[in-house]
Amino acid sequence: MAENRSSKPGRRGRPRQAEVARLAGVSQTTVSLVLGGNKQGIALHEDTRARVFAAARELGYVPDPAARRLAAARNNLLGVFSFTATFPTAVEHSYYPFLVGVEQEAAAQGYDLVLFTGSSSGGAQAGEPGALDRVRLADGCLFLGRHVPEDQLRRLVADGYPAVHIGRREELDGLAWVGADYVAASAEVVRHLTDLGHRRILLVREDDDAPASTDRERGFRTALAGAAGPLAAAGPARV
Repeated sequence: MAENRSSKPGRRGRPRQAEVARLAGVSQTTVSLVLGGNKQGIALHEDTRARVFAAARELGYVPDPAARRLAAARNNLLGVFSFTATFPTAVEHSYYPFLVGVEQEAAAQGYDLVLFTGSSSGGAQAGEPGALDRVRLADGCLFLGRHVPEDQLRRLVADGYPAVHIGRREELDGLAWVGADYVAASAEVVRHLTDLGHRRILLVREDDDAPASTDRERGFRTALAGAAGPLAAAGPARV
């Protein structure tokens, strides 16, 4: 039976500090100090540092990013969690400009983004009591969505976990939030339509009490009340 065996040596794994230490003839602690920048300020002979760097270069050693982040007690990861069944990435979606801004600012601050989807609305883990605990893998998390599991978010906030909701969430004490001014925006839309000559305006909103829905209706009604001339308000219609 013919057998084909490659003559190439097997692929070796990532070089470890212990291997660098053996090649340089020093302890692993010394290697860790030298390659970690010696933040402790321990006196090290220049020849020792040179041997460690030379051994690291020869072996192709690079620091393990996971280990470095663990030592620093941070991952430089920013979570993004959506409670909607489909993550809002379409350009016409109201969340799109928020997400573009999140990505740009995360890059500017040196953070990678982690998208959490398994526990979103309709996800296989959506109903589990600890569905949001997975976001703790990141240093902090941004949450998007109209309907949120208040108890789980409240627990994250109580534990001091950095959580920010995109959209008004004043009902959850201690939860930071940032969002568009839907009241002013809706009123501006009504005024623009009346300036164009429209005299019958309909507001279509979801049949819920989500802050985004109530804010839009408030702006709609405020603009109607202040409109000049005859204006028929057909709405709001709930769907």
